Amino acid sequence: MNMTVRNMTAGDVDTCFTLTQALKWPHRREDWQLAQQLGEGVVIEEHGKLIGSAILWRWGDKAATIGLVIVDNQQQGRGLGKQLMLALLEKVPGYNVRLHATEMGKGLYEKLGFVTCGSIRQHQTRALAAVPNVVIPTALQLRSAVEADHATLVALDQQAHGMLRPALYQHLIADNQTIVLENAQQQIQGFASLRRFGHGWAIGPVIAKELPVAQALITALMQGLGGEFIRIDTDGALPLAEWLTTLGLEQVDAPTIMVRGTPWTPQGMQAFGLMTQAMA
Repeated sequence: MNMTVRNMTAGDVDTCFTLTQALKWPHRREDWQLAQQLGEGVVIEEHGKLIGSAILWRWGDKAATIGLVIVDNQQQGRGLGKQLMLALLEKVPGYNVRLHATEMGKGLYEKLGFVTCGSIRQHQTRALAAVPNVVIPTALQLRSAVEADHATLVALDQQAHGMLRPALYQHLIADNQTIVLENAQQQIQGFASLRRFGHGWAIGPVIAKELPVAQALITALMQGLGGEFIRIDTDGALPLAEWLTTLGLEQVDAPTIMVRGTPWTPQGMQAFGLMTQAMA
């Protein structure tokens, strides 16, 4: 068997994008490029042909996520997913590692030491039928995020799920629409980003202390998006999913949250919306 596992490079992105297209995943080439830039990927090649890939994102020195674990449809059942996972897990001994599993993948991840600790609700609409009104909680003000907010957003994000993601937030503040809600003392009570992803627009991360703050951020970002494709991924343990349904964003998937290590306990802030299911 002439098979090689090696680190992913930027030159692999086009082939990985093609693999996801074959599986009918929504990722654009630009989504793959960002994922590869922020993460550490591995690929499997056989006779020089790329037939599988996966990416690890190292968020600080204690937490990581794994996603975009893909094996060519014609190569299923050969244990390639396990090889990819083992290659990534070797990079982060002692880390708390999180992923979101399909039913098909759960068995493999359990054998590798991952345990179920919740589920994600993927909500989306092909065309937002009615743009909801924005209701700002009393005594809070809405504004755009600026570069000076970077360190604060990174710290609040880490409170929500234990991941330290400064490079991600540089990207979100500079290249996307990111907004914050703050009180009269200029203390940020929540923030969220709107960005291009997949078939249209994704809202996330959504980090907030309370549900009304998350709802205000989401509706503010929806302004002007009537008729557009919108997606939000939320933790099934939080009370956002039912409200999203009332806005016309139906649940279309419910992957399982799995962690190898100690699941994070939120410290004041909650992750009402994910960046992506892969990066969390």
